[in-house]
Amino acid sequence: MSTSTTLPSAPAPAALPGRRPSRAVDLVALSVLLGIALFGFQTAYGGIQYLVTGFAALGFALIIALIGARWSWGLLRTSLLVIGVHLLLGTAFAAPSHAILGVIPSLGSLLELLTAPALAWRVIVTMAPPVGVAQGVLMVIWLAMLLLALGAFTIVLRTRRYLVAWLFPLALLGLSIVFGTTEATAPVLRGVLFAAVSVAWVCWRYESDRLVSAHSTIISDTVRPGSWKNPVLRRRVIGGALILALAAGVGIGLQRQLAPPEGQARYALRDTIKPPLDLYDYTSPLAQFRGYLKNQRDIELFSVTGAQRGERVTLAVMDDYDGEVFNVAGTDDKDSASGAFLRTATGVEYETPGASTRTATFRIGAYDRVWMPSLGSSSSRLDPVGDGSADIAENFYVNRSTSTLVDREGLRTGDAYAVQYTPYVEPTPQQKQELRFARVDLPEVPDLDPKVAAKAREYMADQPNDYLRMQTLTQAIKDQAAYTHGLEGETPSMPGHGEARLLSMLENMGMNADDPAATPTGLIGDEEQLAALTALLARSDGIPARVVMGFTVPDTEEETRAVTGNAVTAWVEVKFEGVGWVRFDPKPDDIRTPTEPEKQIVDQPKPQVAQPPPPPIEPPRLPPVLVGDSGPRAEPEEEPTPGWVIGLIIAGSVVLAVVLFLAAIVVTKAVRRRRRHSTGPPSTRIQGGWLEILDWSRDLGRPPPPRSTRREVAAALSVQFPRADLGRLGALADLGVFGPGQAPDGAVEEYWTQVRSARRTMGAERGPVRRLLGHLSLRSFRPWRSEARRPRRPRAGSRTRRTT
Repeated sequence: MSTSTTLPSAPAPAALPGRRPSRAVDLVALSVLLGIALFGFQTAYGGIQYLVTGFAALGFALIIALIGARWSWGLLRTSLLVIGVHLLLGTAFAAPSHAILGVIPSLGSLLELLTAPALAWRVIVTMAPPVGVAQGVLMVIWLAMLLLALGAFTIVLRTRRYLVAWLFPLALLGLSIVFGTTEATAPVLRGVLFAAVSVAWVCWRYESDRLVSAHSTIISDTVRPGSWKNPVLRRRVIGGALILALAAGVGIGLQRQLAPPEGQARYALRDTIKPPLDLYDYTSPLAQFRGYLKNQRDIELFSVTGAQRGERVTLAVMDDYDGEVFNVAGTDDKDSASGAFLRTATGVEYETPGASTRTATFRIGAYDRVWMPSLGSSSSRLDPVGDGSADIAENFYVNRSTSTLVDREGLRTGDAYAVQYTPYVEPTPQQKQELRFARVDLPEVPDLDPKVAAKAREYMADQPNDYLRMQTLTQAIKDQAAYTHGLEGETPSMPGHGEARLLSMLENMGMNADDPAATPTGLIGDEEQLAALTALLARSDGIPARVVMGFTVPDTEEETRAVTGNAVTAWVEVKFEGVGWVRFDPKPDDIRTPTEPEKQIVDQPKPQVAQPPPPPIEPPRLPPVLVGDSGPRAEPEEEPTPGWVIGLIIAGSVVLAVVLFLAAIVVTKAVRRRRRHSTGPPSTRIQGGWLEILDWSRDLGRPPPPRSTRREVAAALSVQFPRADLGRLGALADLGVFGPGQAPDGAVEEYWTQVRSARRTMGAERGPVRRLLGHLSLRSFRPWRSEARRPRRPRAGSRTRRTT
């Protein structure tokens, strides 16, 4: 009759901290605090993707902390698990824009996971909020939550330093302020909740621990001092909760009185960062005006769906004149009249849409500039469509003050995007009577010839209100201007809008009869010259005017309308108080040329001698730079990828492969250890525990002697690891394997607890470096047991040594 055998008892292991109810409360409290801090990123990110990323990182951090606490993992194994989670699962949550179907890792997503931890912190503060999900900005949420939550959970699961653990949610709250915006998300509500949960949890934790170690005569012996049945703890918790509720109510009620002065409410790091886009790297859009007509007149530049017939397509707003060209201005102050070009996320609303918002879709044809076609008085959202979505998202900039959109690398054939915009609305007649010029700080105009200001006063005369002054100025130019592009077959007209060209337009209209090739003087030109002159005349009189260049949507019946170079145009905008920027078009309504003879009544015409006709006047040939570099251009050769980028990719791939390989070793050993612990009868599981000791000694560089009994091996290893008590473990293994009957499950668990303790002691005796190498060693995977028992064959010709 077999009897069960109980192994010698060992010190009972401490209960796993994570299984105690109080630890569950700790984890819940920290999760709530981290969630409250996470909501602080709402104004910076917008949407809900950042919440998905943040709570996913919170869940992974909790799992990693529980695994580390359960098996007493050190920094090395925990770090390897964090890296594995980051590389294997981070694609779906931190780099979805480069993932296949938004979830499956790709080479681009893995490269972003390797580089974004160092770059995302800079990108998020140089992008205009909301930053969305592109360009690796979710990495800030992913890493911050993963690491801070892991630190907080690990501390409460392994120690009693609750106040230190509370500092981690506080740090995340600070990050939401630094990387957020000056507008907070429910600041009073979140602040009150964060304070209430923090005070309640920390006070309960320290009071509970104090009562556990104290002795009270009013508490029954059957009641734990730290439980809810403890009347002392219960009264204090209820009283503290009432005080917190009262304080929260007072704080919410006094929200307006407690709010700091406007402009001093919050500090945001993004407000101290200068935008990286340098506009002077790009040619003035207005300088390219004549090129669209000369080189791309009948070529489809782009098509637009959803726009109204005759609606204006805006390319760029220009308010900086340097005496040669009108340039697109951009400052470091995003709130100035010229605004600032900030990197902006696609797929999110970067402006609050108006009540009459529309959506139009642009598909790019031959247009290849950086200035992105848009519509209306302002845009509020851009959604890339098709294969070029990632490129547009990576290079998208917006100037909110002028509603100018930029693709830093330039648009390409086949690119498509949808723009949400607010249509332009002309002021009503009643509004026009009451409009007043707004006070706007535009870039200063260089000192111009005095005749410019004199001509402006002459054109505007004495009008009763500001709107009529600007309207009269525009109408005077329309009435007197002769419209021509100066191309082949048309009346000659110099391109450009430099000061000399515009001053010639203020002279009397005429031609030099002595020089057949001379260019006519006077108010002659097209929208480029007329809009520039109108804006300068207005600016000389203190009127806040700027030039806008774009296209006119064709008047066709199709829903999708093709826009060619012939539709290019330019106009002037002036800012009025209350209504914003109002458009003025100086293009003449009746197109006439300066060479048309005026009709005169002659009473008695006299016969004239026929004269040979003068030779035809050829338009003057102009330098290409004045015509404007626009039109079909040779495709630029793709620049070779810099060597450092290739090196970075290769190095990152190698590092990734090495990390995955090392992580696979650690995971495989953990799986093997778990299988030995849980698979088979008790004797097999006890033998598996002893095999773990032997494998660990080999990995640590101290292999057990071959062809020896378990007791002999234990004695030999005890010399190498004197503090591990391996002799006792060897004896217990013999008793569990060869003893009568089967050991109970409790004895097996007790044996494995001693095995884990011995492993930690063995690693400590070998030192941290050797312990690290032991975790990554492959020695324990070799079939050393069979080889150890295999007898050696004597070499040919050698004598066999006899042993006694």
